[in-house]
Amino acid sequence: MVPAFITTILWSYCVIAARRSVAQLGENLANLARILVAVFALGLMAHFLGKGLGGGGFVYFFLSGVIGFGFGDIGVFYALPRIGSRLTLLMAQCAAAPIAGLTEWAWMGTTIGLTQILAIGIILCGIVVALAPKNIPSADLPTFIAGIAFGLLAAVGQGFGAVLSRKAYESARLAGSWTETQSISESLWMGATTGYQRLIGGALVILLFYLMSLIIRSWRTFPRGEHGKAPLQSKLSYVFLNASAGPIFGIICFQWALATTPSAIVQPIIAMTPLVVMPMAWFLEGDRPSGRAVAGALVSVVGVILLAIS
Repeated sequence: MVPAFITTILWSYCVIAARRSVAQLGENLANLARILVAVFALGLMAHFLGKGLGGGGFVYFFLSGVIGFGFGDIGVFYALPRIGSRLTLLMAQCAAAPIAGLTEWAWMGTTIGLTQILAIGIILCGIVVALAPKNIPSADLPTFIAGIAFGLLAAVGQGFGAVLSRKAYESARLAGSWTETQSISESLWMGATTGYQRLIGGALVILLFYLMSLIIRSWRTFPRGEHGKAPLQSKLSYVFLNASAGPIFGIICFQWALATTPSAIVQPIIAMTPLVVMPMAWFLEGDRPSGRAVAGALVSVVGVILLAIS
């Protein structure tokens, strides 16, 4: 589970950098920019140190990227302004875990123990306590329903994307390209290869969506006020920080985790990302977490400890 914990830490910092990048560029351009940077970086790693487009699981990894990175990310970005960050993260993170677990069980026959199920339940309960909004966001009914739909799209995208990666690794094992006894360095380069193959699928969807947003006015997003006037160097730095912590090193560790651990276990650990963000945001931005958020985080930590020893 160590790669999953590393992923959570990296993605937590990615959230901080993404906030700045979105404020400076708008959601659509910020998302596209970080994905393109990541495709280039992981492409170099994959083709020079990994297996490039080979490995025996490209089709599944590509589809995993289309669903997870493409439609999953779009769901998150479009749910945020409609139902708020708390409800969006609650749906996207918590719902993805059971979706992934049930799908992998039905499709691949993967099962987990009762103690692990209990631990996962404790983790998710802690996240619900920490993130659940006090009040339903004040939006008209059509907007709220649309936000819930986009939140479900994000959850389904993340859950199905993870399971497709698990299926892809199964194909890679059958092709002799992957074994769970590989060294750490070999696992990292395999993570770069499979992450690259996923990002290709996600990048195509995000690029198409960005181009369509140039035509469809209601799909456009813009920088936030004075942040849009930030120097080019600042904009580029946050794009690279966002890409590095998220779809470069974060996705390498995420793919490594999925290669050795069922998605039903990986997803709840990744779902703790908003909780890990809290101390980072407090230190870097002065955003102090509430008592309820801290209590929820402590409950999730108990679940993680139980999961680690089970």
